[in-house]
Formats: sequence, structure tokens, C-alpha cells
Amino acid sequence: MAKKIHVYNITVSTGEQFKNVRIEGAISSRYSGITTDFIPVENEDGQTVELTKYQIVKAELINIEE
Repeated sequence: MAKKIHVYNITVSTGEQFKNVRIEGAISSRYSGITTDFIPVENEDGQTVELTKYQIVKAELINIEE
């Protein structure tokens, strides 16, 4: 079974916003351990951006794609 793609609008601690960020699986599943410091996400332009879990202030789920 393929994982679902979750689409978020993410605000980081600097105030910068990443819109329509696509993550395989729920973002909360990325916080399961201390070794999961970097979260690779894809922005609207298809570029991969690495966020640290400590940067994320808000992650608003806007869609789930099958």
C-alpha cells in the first residue's frame, strides 16, 4: 500500500512560510525519535528543503492525496 501524501502550509520560527509542502505520511510521524532532526519537504517549485523540527512553529494540514 502506497503512503498518502500530506500537504501542509508550514510556518517556521523566522516567520517564513512554506506553502503546499508535500510530505509522505503525516508530519507527526516524523517526530517519533530524537534522531529525526531534519525533515526533507518539497516546496511549490518541486525543490527539496530540509527543515529541522525545532524550526517549525505551525504546520497546517490542507490536503491529503491518495
